[in-house]
Amino acid sequence: MNLYYYFNKRFHLLFLIFAMQLTAQTYTIAEIDGLQRNESRRLKKIGQHKESILLDKELIKASQKLHHKGGVILGYINIANTLCTLNKYQESLFYLSLAEKMMIEYEDNTLKSSVFNEYGRNYFQLGLYSQSNINFNKAIKFAGQIDNKKEREGQLYFSYAWKLDNFEKLNMTDSVNEMQRKCMSLSPEPLLFVAISERHLKNKKFDSAEYYLKKAFLFSEKYPIYQKSMILQSYGKLCTEKKEYEKSLTYYFKSLAISQKINRQQDIRDTYKLIYNTYSLLNNTDKKNEYLEKYTIINDSLSIAEKEAINIPLEKILNEKDEAEKSKNNLDYILAGIIFIIVLFIIIRNRYVAKQKKHFTSKKEEKILNLNKKPDTTFEEVVQLAIHSAPLFLTKFKELYPEFYNNLALQYPQLTSNDIRFCALIKLNFSNKEIAQYDHISIRTVESKKYRLRKKLGLPADLDFNKWIIKL
Repeated sequence: MNLYYYFNKRFHLLFLIFAMQLTAQTYTIAEIDGLQRNESRRLKKIGQHKESILLDKELIKASQKLHHKGGVILGYINIANTLCTLNKYQESLFYLSLAEKMMIEYEDNTLKSSVFNEYGRNYFQLGLYSQSNINFNKAIKFAGQIDNKKEREGQLYFSYAWKLDNFEKLNMTDSVNEMQRKCMSLSPEPLLFVAISERHLKNKKFDSAEYYLKKAFLFSEKYPIYQKSMILQSYGKLCTEKKEYEKSLTYYFKSLAISQKINRQQDIRDTYKLIYNTYSLLNNTDKKNEYLEKYTIINDSLSIAEKEAINIPLEKILNEKDEAEKSKNNLDYILAGIIFIIVLFIIIRNRYVAKQKKHFTSKKEEKILNLNKKPDTTFEEVVQLAIHSAPLFLTKFKELYPEFYNNLALQYPQLTSNDIRFCALIKLNFSNKEIAQYDHISIRTVESKKYRLRKKLGLPADLDFNKWIIKL
């Protein structure tokens, strides 16, 4: 029976693709939109990811023939979503960049919200949690302008649910609770109850954890099948905490079967880890080593995929920051010009009034000298300003290390204020870990910043960057 179902399903899929090849030119825009929003999602829901991508690519071609920009953009977003699910982040980000470029000349708040939601999801998977939240905030802004209530709430739920995961990773409990309340006010999915259950499990509240897992299981059939695998995985964790190890393995293997069927590599990896840990608790060395090896192989593969993809968002993030810095500098110049004109006007006016009244007053040089005196800046004061990312940090640092600051600014005029601030942190002997902690970024991001600065400064690859900064 299962074999019949398998071939029957494959026959229908092949028939669909063949029919699309024959009738692609006859699609209407309404038909394309319907297939993208319904059939593509249905295929992903049941785990037929490759088939979903084939369909979306065909519909992109059909949209291009009809000059239907919305269909092309949605096709790119759908493919990016599927590729992220398959842990193909580099390809996913490529399709998102195509969608984002087209969005510049196309006004659709639903599509704009979707693009930034997918960027946020990719960044989360790559460990860029703060940058992920920035993109979800952009998605929320556009979602708030969507007229259709169902679409608006769908986009908002996606953003809130993923932000909840980001805040979990950043250990921001209050923000986690806030996102949980927002999700509950919309239409909670099974995975929200799984997240609540796991928080209760961490606090050893087994009854509460089981209560929320049962709630998740009740309506899991309405949602993508991978959510059911996550519920089963959480049931396994619950049994492990209760020391019911054999029972937990039953749940883990059920979860693993679903993840393998739909090829969710990250979920497969996580389940392998849970299985080998459980066999370790059972003192079953052979089985533990078997699944430890499986975990290691798939983990290495995923790590390579993440390393290949990480430069794309980092490049995008750094370019965005450079653009923001340029815009800020332009604004600073404009403000300086306005202030100069105002000051000049006041001076001319005062001189005119003085001549008219023939009233001369002496200049108060002592007050001017007092105003120009620099405060005594200490090393500890500068360090504290750096730790708290205070706006006065660079000003005080310049007072403490004027020669270093001037050498850096004069010899390398291409450096932005953010670049100089980063160099200042290294000059103060901050480690990568400390910079990441105080700037609320990952250590990987700190390393990438150093790499970008090394290129900008034209330093050789074998030169110790930290020593070079300290000696400058």
